[in-house]
Amino acid sequence: IEVATEVFTRLNVGGKELTLFEIMVAKTYDATRGFDLSEKYDELKQELRLVNYETISSSTILQVVSMLMVKNVTRKEILKLPKKDFIDMWGEATDSLKTAIDFLRNFGVPVSRLLPYNALVVPFSYFFHKHNSSPSGDILKLLEDFFWRCSLGYRYSSGVEGKLVQDVDKIDKILRGETPKYEWNIDISENNLKQTGYFSAGKSFIKAILCLYAMHKPRSFKNNLDVRIDNAWLKIATSKNYHHFFPKSWMRNNFPRMNVSHYNHILNITIIDDNLNKIDIRAKAPSEYIETFSKQNMSLEEALATHLIGNIVDFGITSNDYETFFNKRAEQVSKELHKRIIPQQTGSEIQIDIEEESEEDSIDLLD
Repeated sequence: IEVATEVFTRLNVGGKELTLFEIMVAKTYDATRGFDLSEKYDELKQELRLVNYETISSSTILQVVSMLMVKNVTRKEILKLPKKDFIDMWGEATDSLKTAIDFLRNFGVPVSRLLPYNALVVPFSYFFHKHNSSPSGDILKLLEDFFWRCSLGYRYSSGVEGKLVQDVDKIDKILRGETPKYEWNIDISENNLKQTGYFSAGKSFIKAILCLYAMHKPRSFKNNLDVRIDNAWLKIATSKNYHHFFPKSWMRNNFPRMNVSHYNHILNITIIDDNLNKIDIRAKAPSEYIETFSKQNMSLEEALATHLIGNIVDFGITSNDYETFFNKRAEQVSKELHKRIIPQQTGSEIQIDIEEESEEDSIDLLD
Protein backbone atom coordinates (compact mmCIF):
# COMPACT_ATOMS: atom_id res chain seq x y z
CA ILE A 1 0.00 0.00 0.00
CA GLU A 2 2.87 2.42 0.70
CA VAL A 3 4.31 1.93 -2.81
CA ALA A 4 0.87 2.09 -4.43
CA THR A 5 0.03 5.24 -2.50
CA GLU A 6 3.27 6.91 -3.58
CA VAL A 7 2.64 6.07 -7.24
CA PHE A 8 -0.99 7.18 -7.02
CA THR A 9 0.04 10.47 -5.45
CA ARG A 10 2.74 11.20 -8.05
CA LEU A 11 0.45 10.36 -10.96
CA ASN A 12 -2.27 12.74 -9.82
CA VAL A 13 -3.00 14.64 -13.05
CA GLY A 14 -3.67 17.89 -11.22
CA GLY A 15 -0.07 18.04 -10.17
CA LYS A 16 -1.15 18.51 -6.56
CA GLU A 17 -0.24 16.00 -3.87
CA LEU A 18 -3.29 14.19 -2.57
CA THR A 19 -4.17 14.72 1.04
CA LEU A 20 -4.14 11.86 3.51
CA PHE A 21 -7.92 12.04 3.68
CA GLU A 22 -8.28 11.80 -0.12
CA ILE A 23 -6.05 8.73 -0.15
CA MET A 24 -8.04 7.11 2.66
CA VAL A 25 -11.29 7.83 0.81
CA ALA A 26 -9.97 5.84 -2.13
CA LYS A 27 -8.47 3.10 0.01
CA THR A 28 -11.53 2.43 2.20
CA TYR A 29 -14.25 2.68 -0.45
CA ASP A 30 -16.43 -0.42 -0.35
CA ALA A 31 -19.43 -0.64 -2.68
CA THR A 32 -20.65 -3.92 -1.17
CA ARG A 33 -20.86 -2.46 2.33
CA GLY A 34 -21.96 0.92 1.04
CA PHE A 35 -19.04 2.70 2.69
CA ASP A 36 -17.78 5.95 1.19
CA LEU A 37 -15.54 7.83 3.63
CA SER A 38 -16.17 11.14 1.89
CA GLU A 39 -19.93 10.76 2.30
CA LYS A 40 -19.56 9.54 5.87
CA TYR A 41 -17.46 12.57 6.76
CA ASP A 42 -19.98 14.94 5.16
CA GLU A 43 -22.77 13.32 7.18
CA LEU A 44 -20.71 13.63 10.36
CA LYS A 45 -19.92 17.26 9.63
CA GLN A 46 -23.62 18.02 9.24
CA GLU A 47 -24.25 16.51 12.68
CA LEU A 48 -21.38 18.48 14.18
CA ARG A 49 -22.69 21.69 12.62
CA LEU A 50 -25.85 21.32 14.70
CA VAL A 51 -23.73 21.56 17.87
CA ASN A 52 -21.27 24.20 16.55
CA TYR A 53 -18.35 21.80 16.17
CA GLU A 54 -18.21 21.65 12.38
CA THR A 55 -14.65 23.03 12.20
CA ILE A 56 -13.16 19.69 13.32
CA SER A 57 -11.02 18.69 10.34
CA SER A 58 -11.07 15.46 8.35
CA SER A 59 -7.46 14.75 9.36
CA THR A 60 -8.44 14.94 13.03
CA ILE A 61 -11.25 12.45 12.41
CA LEU A 62 -8.71 10.06 10.84
CA GLN A 63 -6.50 10.47 13.89
CA VAL A 64 -9.42 9.55 16.15
CA VAL A 65 -10.07 6.33 14.20
CA SER A 66 -6.39 5.42 14.13
CA MET A 67 -5.89 6.15 17.83
CA LEU A 68 -8.75 3.83 18.73
CA MET A 69 -7.43 1.10 16.44
CA VAL A 70 -3.67 1.13 16.98
CA LYS A 71 -2.92 3.92 19.51
CA ASN A 72 -0.89 5.74 16.87
CA VAL A 73 -1.79 8.63 14.57
CA THR A 74 1.14 9.05 12.16
CA ARG A 75 0.44 9.24 8.45
CA LYS A 76 2.31 5.97 7.94
CA GLU A 77 0.19 4.13 10.52
CA ILE A 78 -3.07 5.55 9.19
CA LEU A 79 -2.20 4.38 5.66
CA LYS A 80 -1.52 0.89 7.01
CA LEU A 81 -4.95 0.53 8.63
CA PRO A 82 -6.78 -2.47 7.10
CA LYS A 83 -9.81 -1.44 5.09
CA LYS A 84 -12.22 -3.85 6.80
CA ASP A 85 -11.05 -2.89 10.28
CA PHE A 86 -11.29 0.81 9.45
CA ILE A 87 -14.88 0.44 8.27
CA ASP A 88 -15.75 -1.68 11.32
CA MET A 89 -14.31 0.98 13.63
CA TRP A 90 -15.95 4.00 11.96
CA GLY A 91 -19.21 3.81 13.92
CA GLU A 92 -17.47 3.37 17.28
CA ALA A 93 -14.99 6.13 16.52
CA THR A 94 -17.62 8.68 15.54
CA ASP A 95 -19.74 7.76 18.58
CA SER A 96 -16.71 8.32 20.83
CA LEU A 97 -15.98 11.61 19.07
CA LYS A 98 -19.55 12.83 19.59
CA THR A 99 -19.46 11.85 23.26
CA ALA A 100 -16.16 13.70 23.65
CA ILE A 101 -17.67 16.80 22.01
CA ASP A 102 -20.71 16.60 24.27
CA PHE A 103 -18.37 16.51 27.24
CA LEU A 104 -16.35 19.49 26.00
CA ARG A 105 -19.53 21.48 25.38
CA ASN A 106 -20.88 20.68 28.84
CA PHE A 107 -17.43 21.37 30.28
CA GLY A 108 -17.74 24.90 28.93
CA VAL A 109 -16.31 24.97 25.39
CA PRO A 110 -19.55 25.74 23.51
CA VAL A 111 -18.10 25.95 20.00
CA SER A 112 -15.16 24.32 18.23
CA ARG A 113 -13.42 27.61 17.33
CA LEU A 114 -12.73 28.11 21.03
CA LEU A 115 -10.91 24.78 21.30
CA PRO A 116 -7.22 25.59 21.78
CA TYR A 117 -6.41 22.67 19.44
CA ASN A 118 -8.55 20.46 17.20
CA ALA A 119 -6.20 17.66 18.24
CA LEU A 120 -7.65 17.75 21.77
CA VAL A 121 -10.66 15.76 20.59
CA VAL A 122 -8.35 12.79 19.87
CA PRO A 123 -7.34 11.93 23.46
CA PHE A 124 -10.83 12.81 24.69
CA SER A 125 -12.39 10.48 22.10
CA TYR A 126 -10.00 7.75 23.24
CA PHE A 127 -11.06 8.34 26.85
CA PHE A 128 -14.77 7.95 26.03
CA HIS A 129 -14.07 4.90 23.89
CA LYS A 130 -12.66 3.26 27.00
CA HIS A 131 -14.95 4.89 29.59
CA ASN A 132 -18.63 4.14 29.04
CA SER A 133 -20.10 6.43 31.69
CA SER A 134 -19.87 10.15 32.37
CA PRO A 135 -16.66 10.89 34.35
CA SER A 136 -16.98 12.08 37.94
CA GLY A 137 -14.95 12.52 41.10
CA ASP A 138 -11.17 12.23 40.82
CA ILE A 139 -11.28 11.02 37.21
CA LEU A 140 -13.22 14.12 36.16
CA LYS A 141 -10.72 16.38 37.95
CA LEU A 142 -7.80 14.59 36.28
CA LEU A 143 -9.45 14.91 32.86
CA GLU A 144 -10.08 18.62 33.35
CA ASP A 145 -6.50 19.07 34.54
CA PHE A 146 -5.32 17.36 31.34
CA PHE A 147 -7.37 19.79 29.23
CA TRP A 148 -5.88 22.87 30.90
CA ARG A 149 -2.30 21.59 30.88
CA CYS A 150 -2.45 20.85 27.14
CA SER A 151 -4.22 24.11 26.34
CA LEU A 152 -2.11 26.46 28.45
CA GLY A 153 1.13 24.56 27.85
CA TYR A 154 1.24 24.94 24.03
CA ARG A 155 1.18 21.13 23.90
CA TYR A 156 0.18 20.62 20.26
CA SER A 157 1.91 23.61 18.71
CA SER A 158 4.45 21.25 17.14
CA GLY A 159 5.10 17.53 16.84
CA VAL A 160 1.41 16.77 17.22
CA GLU A 161 1.49 13.13 16.15
CA GLY A 162 4.21 12.11 18.58
CA LYS A 163 2.69 14.06 21.45
CA LEU A 164 -0.73 12.50 20.91
CA VAL A 165 0.87 9.05 21.21
CA GLN A 166 2.56 10.12 24.46
CA ASP A 167 -0.62 11.66 25.81
CA VAL A 168 -2.82 8.63 25.23
CA ASP A 169 -0.67 6.93 27.88
CA LYS A 170 -1.64 9.78 30.21
CA ILE A 171 -5.30 9.11 29.40
CA ASP A 172 -4.79 5.44 30.28
CA LYS A 173 -3.51 6.55 33.70
CA ILE A 174 -6.48 8.86 34.16
CA LEU A 175 -8.79 5.95 33.31
CA ARG A 176 -7.17 4.05 36.19
CA GLY A 177 -7.62 7.03 38.50
CA GLU A 178 -3.88 7.78 38.55
CA THR A 179 -2.30 11.23 38.18
CA PRO A 180 -0.17 11.44 35.00
CA LYS A 181 3.28 12.94 35.14
CA TYR A 182 3.57 15.92 32.82
CA GLU A 183 6.86 16.72 31.12
CA TRP A 184 6.01 20.39 30.68
CA ASN A 185 5.22 23.21 33.08
CA ILE A 186 2.51 25.82 32.76
CA ASP A 187 2.68 29.33 34.13
CA ILE A 188 -0.65 30.83 35.17
CA SER A 189 0.77 33.57 37.35
CA GLU A 190 -0.55 37.10 37.04
CA ASN A 191 2.81 38.22 35.68
CA ASN A 192 2.87 35.62 32.90
CA LEU A 193 -0.71 36.42 31.92
CA LYS A 194 0.30 40.04 31.51
CA GLN A 195 3.43 39.21 29.52
CA THR A 196 2.02 36.60 27.12
CA GLY A 197 -1.58 37.75 26.70
CA TYR A 198 -1.35 39.74 23.44
CA PHE A 199 -4.74 39.08 21.85
CA SER A 200 -4.63 36.84 18.81
CA ALA A 201 -7.63 34.53 18.40
CA GLY A 202 -5.49 31.82 16.77
CA LYS A 203 -3.14 31.18 19.70
CA SER A 204 -3.78 28.23 22.00
CA PHE A 205 -2.94 30.12 25.20
CA ILE A 206 -5.39 32.88 24.27
CA LYS A 207 -8.07 30.37 23.29
CA ALA A 208 -7.65 28.69 26.66
CA ILE A 209 -8.40 31.99 28.43
CA LEU A 210 -11.37 32.51 26.10
CA CYS A 211 -12.59 29.05 27.15
CA LEU A 212 -12.34 30.21 30.76
CA TYR A 213 -14.45 33.26 29.91
CA ALA A 214 -17.01 31.09 28.07
CA MET A 215 -17.23 28.66 30.99
CA HIS A 216 -18.63 31.47 33.13
CA LYS A 217 -21.56 31.78 30.68
CA PRO A 218 -21.14 35.51 29.98
CA ARG A 219 -24.26 37.66 30.09
CA SER A 220 -25.08 40.86 28.27
CA PHE A 221 -24.15 44.11 30.02
CA LYS A 222 -27.36 45.62 28.66
CA ASN A 223 -30.05 43.14 29.66
CA ASN A 224 -28.38 40.29 31.58
CA LEU A 225 -29.36 37.71 28.95
CA ASP A 226 -26.92 34.97 27.95
CA VAL A 227 -24.47 35.96 25.21
CA ARG A 228 -24.77 33.87 22.09
CA ILE A 229 -21.38 32.39 21.18
CA ASP A 230 -21.18 31.26 17.57
CA ASN A 231 -18.42 29.74 15.40
CA ALA A 232 -19.17 32.23 12.64
CA TRP A 233 -18.43 35.08 15.05
CA LEU A 234 -15.14 33.78 16.40
CA LYS A 235 -12.93 33.33 13.35
CA ILE A 236 -10.49 36.20 13.85
CA ALA A 237 -9.51 38.62 16.59
CA THR A 238 -11.80 41.32 15.15
CA SER A 239 -14.87 39.08 15.15
CA LYS A 240 -18.24 40.12 16.54
CA ASN A 241 -18.15 38.31 19.88
CA TYR A 242 -14.84 39.87 20.97
CA HIS A 243 -14.95 43.26 22.66
CA HIS A 244 -12.12 45.22 24.23
CA PHE A 245 -13.60 46.44 27.52
CA PHE A 246 -11.46 49.54 27.17
CA PRO A 247 -12.08 50.07 23.42
CA LYS A 248 -8.96 50.20 21.29
CA SER A 249 -9.95 53.42 19.58
CA TRP A 250 -10.63 55.07 22.95
CA MET A 251 -7.26 53.89 24.25
CA ARG A 252 -5.48 55.17 21.13
CA ASN A 253 -7.06 58.59 21.49
CA ASN A 254 -6.43 58.91 25.22
CA PHE A 255 -3.11 57.08 25.52
CA PRO A 256 -1.39 57.60 22.14
CA ARG A 257 2.03 56.68 23.52
CA MET A 258 0.91 53.38 25.03
CA ASN A 259 2.00 50.28 23.13
CA VAL A 260 -1.02 48.67 21.46
CA SER A 261 0.03 45.27 22.83
CA HIS A 262 -0.77 46.53 26.32
CA TYR A 263 -4.47 47.03 25.58
CA ASN A 264 -4.98 44.64 22.65
CA HIS A 265 -4.71 42.01 25.34
CA ILE A 266 -6.71 39.00 26.52
CA LEU A 267 -7.14 40.69 29.91
CA ASN A 268 -8.99 43.51 28.12
CA ILE A 269 -11.26 41.13 26.18
CA THR A 270 -14.87 40.28 26.96
CA ILE A 271 -17.26 38.07 25.00
CA ILE A 272 -20.40 40.06 24.18
CA ASP A 273 -23.20 40.38 21.64
CA ASP A 274 -22.62 41.77 18.17
CA ASN A 275 -25.03 44.71 18.42
CA LEU A 276 -23.77 45.69 21.85
CA ASN A 277 -20.30 46.10 20.40
CA LYS A 278 -21.23 47.92 17.19
CA ILE A 279 -24.13 50.09 18.34
CA ASP A 280 -24.17 50.63 22.11
CA ILE A 281 -20.46 50.77 22.99
CA ARG A 282 -18.38 51.63 19.94
CA ALA A 283 -15.52 53.89 21.11
CA LYS A 284 -17.03 55.12 24.37
CA ALA A 285 -15.14 55.27 27.65
CA PRO A 286 -15.94 52.33 29.97
CA SER A 287 -17.32 54.66 32.64
CA GLU A 288 -19.72 56.15 30.08
CA TYR A 289 -21.20 52.98 28.63
CA ILE A 290 -21.27 51.13 31.95
CA GLU A 291 -23.19 54.03 33.52
CA THR A 292 -25.72 53.81 30.69
CA PHE A 293 -26.12 50.05 31.13
CA SER A 294 -26.51 50.42 34.90
CA LYS A 295 -29.77 52.32 34.23
CA GLN A 296 -31.03 49.59 31.89
CA ASN A 297 -29.83 46.48 33.69
CA MET A 298 -30.58 46.14 37.38
CA SER A 299 -28.35 43.05 37.46
CA LEU A 300 -25.31 44.67 35.85
CA GLU A 301 -23.04 43.67 38.73
CA GLU A 302 -24.01 40.02 38.22
CA ALA A 303 -23.46 40.34 34.47
CA LEU A 304 -19.98 41.80 34.95
CA ALA A 305 -19.10 38.96 37.33
CA THR A 306 -19.75 36.46 34.51
CA HIS A 307 -16.94 38.25 32.64
CA LEU A 308 -14.59 37.95 35.63
CA ILE A 309 -14.98 41.65 36.33
CA GLY A 310 -15.65 42.74 39.90
CA ASN A 311 -16.78 45.96 41.55
CA ILE A 312 -16.65 48.81 39.04
CA VAL A 313 -14.91 51.12 41.50
CA ASP A 314 -12.31 48.57 42.59
CA PHE A 315 -11.64 47.63 38.95
CA GLY A 316 -11.02 51.27 37.98
CA ILE A 317 -13.99 51.40 35.61
CA THR A 318 -15.67 54.48 37.03
CA SER A 319 -12.38 56.39 36.79
CA ASN A 320 -11.36 54.90 33.41
CA ASP A 321 -8.20 53.61 35.04
CA TYR A 322 -6.92 50.98 32.62
CA GLU A 323 -3.90 49.94 34.71
CA THR A 324 -6.09 49.13 37.70
CA PHE A 325 -8.50 47.19 35.48
CA PHE A 326 -5.63 45.30 33.82
CA ASN A 327 -4.06 44.29 37.15
CA LYS A 328 -7.33 43.33 38.81
CA ARG A 329 -8.43 41.20 35.87
CA ALA A 330 -5.06 39.44 35.81
CA GLU A 331 -5.56 38.64 39.48
CA GLN A 332 -9.07 37.30 38.83
CA VAL A 333 -8.11 35.17 35.80
CA SER A 334 -5.08 33.69 37.55
CA LYS A 335 -7.22 32.83 40.58
CA GLU A 336 -9.80 31.03 38.41
CA LEU A 337 -7.14 29.04 36.55
CA HIS A 338 -5.51 27.92 39.78
CA LYS A 339 -8.85 26.41 40.84
CA ARG A 340 -8.80 24.15 37.78
CA ILE A 341 -5.27 22.76 37.85
CA ILE A 342 -3.96 20.01 40.13
CA PRO A 343 -0.57 21.15 41.48
CA GLN A 344 2.40 18.90 40.72
CA GLN A 345 6.14 19.13 40.22
CA THR A 346 6.96 18.86 36.54
CA GLY A 347 10.11 18.92 34.45
CA SER A 348 12.14 21.89 33.27
CA GLU A 349 10.59 25.24 32.50
CA ILE A 350 8.17 25.15 29.60
CA GLN A 351 9.59 25.88 26.18
CA ILE A 352 6.99 28.07 24.52
CA ASP A 353 6.44 27.51 20.81
CA ILE A 354 5.62 30.80 19.16
CA GLU A 355 2.39 30.28 17.26
CA GLU A 356 2.08 32.34 14.13
CA GLU A 357 -1.20 34.14 13.67
CA SER A 358 -2.99 34.01 10.36
CA GLU A 359 -3.10 37.00 8.04
CA GLU A 360 -6.80 37.40 8.83
CA ASP A 361 -6.10 37.33 12.54
CA SER A 362 -3.58 40.13 12.34
CA ILE A 363 -6.01 42.61 10.77
CA ASP A 364 -6.35 45.56 13.12
CA LEU A 365 -9.85 47.04 13.03
CA LEU A 366 -11.58 49.34 15.48
CA ASP A 367 -14.02 47.93 18.02
